[in-house]
Amino acid sequence: MLRPMKDALSGFDVSAIVKELQSVVGSHVDKVYHPSLEHLVLSLRTPGEGKSFLHFIVGKWLYRSDVSREMPQTPSDFAMMLRKRITNAKITGVKQAGFDRIAVLTLEKEATYELILELFGEGNVILAKDGTIVQPLTSHTWKHRDIRARKPFAFPPPVPDPRAITPEQMLGVLHSSENDLVRTLATRLNLSGKYAEEICKRTGFDKGTSTKALDLGAVERILREINSIWNEVEKGGEGFIVAKDGKSLDVIPARLTIYFEMDHEEFPTFSSAVESYVDRLPPVVPEKTAETTREIDKTKRRIVQQEAAAMRLQDEARELQLTGDFVYSHYDNVSKILSHARAAPGPEDLKDIAGFESFDRKGKTLSVKVSGVPLKIDIEGTVESNAQQYYENSKKARRKLEGVLAALKDANATLEKQLKAGAAETTSKRAKHQPTKRFWFERFRWFISSEGAIVLGGKDAKSNDILVKKHLDAGDRYAHADVHGAPSVVVKMKDGISEATLGEAREFAVANSKAWNAKIGSAVGYWVLPEQVSKTPQSGEYLAKGAFVIRGKRNYSQKLEIQLGVGETEFEGSRKIMCGPVSAVRSWCKRFVVIRPGDQDKNVFARKLSDAFEVPIEEMQSILPPGDVAVTEQVGMTIS
Repeated sequence: MLRPMKDALSGFDVSAIVKELQSVVGSHVDKVYHPSLEHLVLSLRTPGEGKSFLHFIVGKWLYRSDVSREMPQTPSDFAMMLRKRITNAKITGVKQAGFDRIAVLTLEKEATYELILELFGEGNVILAKDGTIVQPLTSHTWKHRDIRARKPFAFPPPVPDPRAITPEQMLGVLHSSENDLVRTLATRLNLSGKYAEEICKRTGFDKGTSTKALDLGAVERILREINSIWNEVEKGGEGFIVAKDGKSLDVIPARLTIYFEMDHEEFPTFSSAVESYVDRLPPVVPEKTAETTREIDKTKRRIVQQEAAAMRLQDEARELQLTGDFVYSHYDNVSKILSHARAAPGPEDLKDIAGFESFDRKGKTLSVKVSGVPLKIDIEGTVESNAQQYYENSKKARRKLEGVLAALKDANATLEKQLKAGAAETTSKRAKHQPTKRFWFERFRWFISSEGAIVLGGKDAKSNDILVKKHLDAGDRYAHADVHGAPSVVVKMKDGISEATLGEAREFAVANSKAWNAKIGSAVGYWVLPEQVSKTPQSGEYLAKGAFVIRGKRNYSQKLEIQLGVGETEFEGSRKIMCGPVSAVRSWCKRFVVIRPGDQDKNVFARKLSDAFEVPIEEMQSILPPGDVAVTEQVGMTIS
């Protein structure tokens, strides 16, 4: 029987992601996006390395991506709150909370913040400062936790960490369980079902073994296998999507014996495997039109904001009421403060009052602490009038609360109607396109030359460096353009490759440079041998990340027209959409369009191509040149 598709990361998986995310320590938060209630994206920048994107699907997935995706133009209130506090903040740490499915980002700006990403249950995003919650995405109160703004932040009660537990402690956990071995490992130790099955498989214990029948020797065997899996995860550096009969079932950071007979698609990182897996997940609910989805997400965000406002006003009303009561219960102390304030010759003399903090001359308001409780006192009033002012403010907060609760009731009714209407939409809805098979070279820009060579181009400074250092081998060719912002291009040479491919490589470098955005009609490119490319500058000079020194003769082209083709081809038996020089696209694609710099928005055009080629829009966005387009030719297809 086929296993159900995995729908969230496990404790081991979070460990693997957190290990990989050490690479973002030192990066800065460029912007925060909130495409939907369940999806948060941090745009990150590292000096000299360009941008990357940290995606968090609340309660389910966390991964880093190099792919820029279409984001909403209008940020949600939650995104605005985060932007205000953590834009330009430096990431100084990424950690996992014990073995829980919780990742914590430490961010330094004027203050130190923690962004807590919860991947268990319904999940949450919580911004905290100095141990206090600034704002959660969703507010909730449990027996052990109160997740609301201005409340002390507390992690959920920890589960035993199977990587650190002693055999004796483990034996106690197992003997106290009423479930069988596999369920106890999955739930009591937070291992998840698949890792619990893997441990049973490796140790030879039946999944239905009674935990009460196990002795210390059996426990030591189990712990050895847990640590063995942990070491494989810690080694990292790769990820796998497990599939059977063409259906993706799981995404894992290390090979598991329970999947021995299934197909494994390998990725260079666990993050890239998770990203590809998430893209392939079927929709949980029937697809709705983009407009309906936006309206539902807007209503959901409004409900979240109104719930937070209701809780804030409820707290405010209660605290003001209690403060009024406090003023009366400390009548003598407040009366003495008022007498002292009125007798003071001038404002400077108010500092002698016990508990003095500040004085607002304009409002004649004195801020003091009485028995540790902060009070604002009108020095021209009486004890009674000051207490009454707190009571009046409490009433105002309660009246506002009534209005928010009424609006919240209306919003919930609206959401219910929208959900019903959305479920009924069976026509004019866009199908969710399945991604094509991902290959190792898609970390870079790429195309297959008309002569069959793989040609790779950098996407940013970081990938330019990686491309040249790891993939420019002896016998290959290096191409570039005399234009600012042009990528490094590597031609993986093989028999039969001639000047035709080298010309296409130069065209590719020119078209993917900043000349596209500048709408320059043509530019010059060149190619050289690998030994002419160096990262060592002349004495006294400096090379930025992604830049190289070229020594010796350059094989220049004539001025090249800036244009590209986008078409459907096949590579190693799999359908792929390729963007490259027009001659290469004509050689391999029966359906294609030719584009040049123009006025049509790149993202709008990507959406049209996504539907025409039936691939996810993100796949199209990742291969298109860096700017708006104009279509000059269409073969075998029509793009409006």
